[in-house]
Amino acid sequence: VGAALVQVLSNLSLHITWVDSREALFPPELPSHVQAEYSDPIERAVTDLAPGSSVFILTHDHQQDLRITQACLQRQRDRGDLNLIGLIGSATKRASFAHRLAERGFADEEFARITCPIGVPGIQGKAPEVIAIAVAAQLLQHLQG
Repeated sequence: VGAALVQVLSNLSLHITWVDSREALFPPELPSHVQAEYSDPIERAVTDLAPGSSVFILTHDHQQDLRITQACLQRQRDRGDLNLIGLIGSATKRASFAHRLAERGFADEEFARITCPIGVPGIQGKAPEVIAIAVAAQLLQHLQG
């Protein structure tokens, strides 16, 4: 989904930082405004994001998603400078993460800043390209709103 989202967004004048713990996934050529960044552990990259960044958490691993979400919430607590934080998943994943993050000391109000599931509501489909289009549309709504 991350690769599909980068492809959809790469035609817009947005600076995109694509972070992944699997360096082999990055294509050899990317548009000049797309930066590929290898990070392992991936959540370490959250501290270096530019202020005002929007973050979409789209990994292949729930534990990794949880660690990135926790890093984003901690950054919001410390600096409050992230724009939009989106987490791929379902209502069930949202409830599970809310509970697990509460156990780690984050208040419900803090987790309420996480958009999960991500994507414009009403768009059906699980194909990466469909999810990417729904997420891109949601980002555009957020940036224009």
